[in-house]
Amino acid sequence: MFDRLEETVDRIKPDVFWTTWHFTPVIKEQSVLRNIRQKGVRVFMLVDWPPPRSPREADVIASGDIVDVCFGEREPESMVEFERATGKRYYLIPNAANRLLHFPTAPVVKYQYDIVFLGAKLPLKMWFFDNILLPLKRKYKVGIFGPCWTIRDNVLRVGQRLCRDVKFRAGADIFGRMRMLIPPEEENQLYSSAKISVNFHEREPDGSQPHLILNQRTFKICACGGFQICDHVPALRKYFAEDEVVMANDKDDWFKKIDYYLGHDAERETIRKQGIERALHDHSYHNRVAYAMELYRQPTSGESMPYTVCCQVGTGGHNYQ
Repeated sequence: MFDRLEETVDRIKPDVFWTTWHFTPVIKEQSVLRNIRQKGVRVFMLVDWPPPRSPREADVIASGDIVDVCFGEREPESMVEFERATGKRYYLIPNAANRLLHFPTAPVVKYQYDIVFLGAKLPLKMWFFDNILLPLKRKYKVGIFGPCWTIRDNVLRVGQRLCRDVKFRAGADIFGRMRMLIPPEEENQLYSSAKISVNFHEREPDGSQPHLILNQRTFKICACGGFQICDHVPALRKYFAEDEVVMANDKDDWFKKIDYYLGHDAERETIRKQGIERALHDHSYHNRVAYAMELYRQPTSGESMPYTVCCQVGTGGHNYQ
């Protein structure tokens, strides 16, 4: 993308260029970023820590005039080293829900489970799966949806990866559609229909959370009308109160709270409704974009001003306005 970025900027004349540290080789492309900033474009870059390719990338960001706003999904306490190494302020823009897809709906019979989990079978979540989610199937009606849970899906995943390796995009898309057990437009039906939706974050073997990121599921479950029990992530309380999302601390606490709320419908319903209200009011991507535009600080004369945004997404680089 960078071989035509300046041409694209001249054609679109964006106010903001969004990119990520992982997709942008800042050492190689620092002059391009500097040039588009000199044309009046604000550069927003999603960052992480440590640098994805080389520690020198932090030096380039520190010494070069290549970025206006460094932001990310990680809670600020895990980005102190980034700020120290680059001298740049880090801005938190958390995950959120998409109000066009994530909103409550009437219950659907096929998704009326006691407990549901929608997510990939990832190694850093196996403790939760082995000790909490799978044992619950002995007592309750549990629905588990997502990648890597079945032999069929794992075979399809290999096919999808092989197609991507040979750049056969149409084939990869076909395998992707075959793997899709819950269409995006039905995700809100799943969460609105189940009594309890459980949410787990990735953990290291010692139980620590490696990146201090609240996953998107945290916000989607509530926005979609679900009652959520989440694993213990202290940062959750920055976004949802105790009477909006329930948090479980350990194995015994998980089973205790699941048993309790499945037996107390009225209390569960109250918490569910309050979680919905909080998510849709405060934690949609509309909220996140509004905050990003505050960071942009474009002066106005009391009237609404349009923004033109150019985004780099994916390793191939695509432009969106």
